[in-house]
Amino acid sequence: MPELPEVETVVRELRGVLPGRMIARASLTARDLYRAGSRNVSALAGVHVLDVQRRGKAIVIPCGPGDLRLVVHLGMTGQLLWVEAAPPRRGAARAHLHARWDFRDGSRLVYVDPRRFGFIFVGDAAQTSESLRIGPDPFEIGADELERALRGRRAPIKSLLLDQRIISGLGNIYVDESLHAARVHPLTTGDRAAAGAAGILVAARRILGRAIRSGGTTLRDYRRPDGSRGEFQRRLAVYGREGEPCPECGRTIARIEVAQRGTHFCPGCQARPRGVSSSSRTQSADRSRRATPRPAGYKRSR
Repeated sequence: MPELPEVETVVRELRGVLPGRMIARASLTARDLYRAGSRNVSALAGVHVLDVQRRGKAIVIPCGPGDLRLVVHLGMTGQLLWVEAAPPRRGAARAHLHARWDFRDGSRLVYVDPRRFGFIFVGDAAQTSESLRIGPDPFEIGADELERALRGRRAPIKSLLLDQRIISGLGNIYVDESLHAARVHPLTTGDRAAAGAAGILVAARRILGRAIRSGGTTLRDYRRPDGSRGEFQRRLAVYGREGEPCPECGRTIARIEVAQRGTHFCPGCQARPRGVSSSSRTQSADRSRRATPRPAGYKRSR
């Protein structure tokens, strides 16, 4: 599932080509992709793109004149592909092409989503904020604010960091990577982890920054707007590496289930909290999230 680095990569690359272009036509064939309260995408016809922004894992495109925003959430398998002056070339992409925005100059933006777990929303600034209802991302939240959000919580730190209302932008990959970098076991309760909030935040920002510079992580479906892959999968320390040696200490990386997600950690670098079994299975702190399937046969690239 595209997380903060993947979405930020898409935003930065689209910001280089979309602002100033006029939308001539907009259409959505899979109407179930509309988020509740959305206006029809055809309302965007005749407006200019003003900017391309990121809110958590959502791509937000302000348009004018007026106060309209196009919000695209990529879900698990969504792709926003930029086409300069020709239709998409891959037959598979055309088969799962559910939305398109045609610009007056002949260029086009298309939304491809095989599993259709993403969503599209069109509304003004207030409606967009109300629809997203997310907390600050790791680059916006302060250590004190994160500590307060974790204090007194008995849920595992893994599930709390996945809760977009507490901190947005993080998903399964980067929570596992950040907790490993911070040397925090994923089953550590929020109240125990609160004292180390600053360290978790520093680690998350470092990991996310590296991933952004690598164009994100492509395990299966994620693509940049030009159709190319991200490269950070070559640098993952624990995610998807069950049974392999930890790059820091050499211990074998383990996998358990936390918040209904496959969770990877190093037993050597991330000490297990007292009184917690290493095979514990816990319920999600945010039951609205879908479980992310483990990449079939995924192994880290060398």
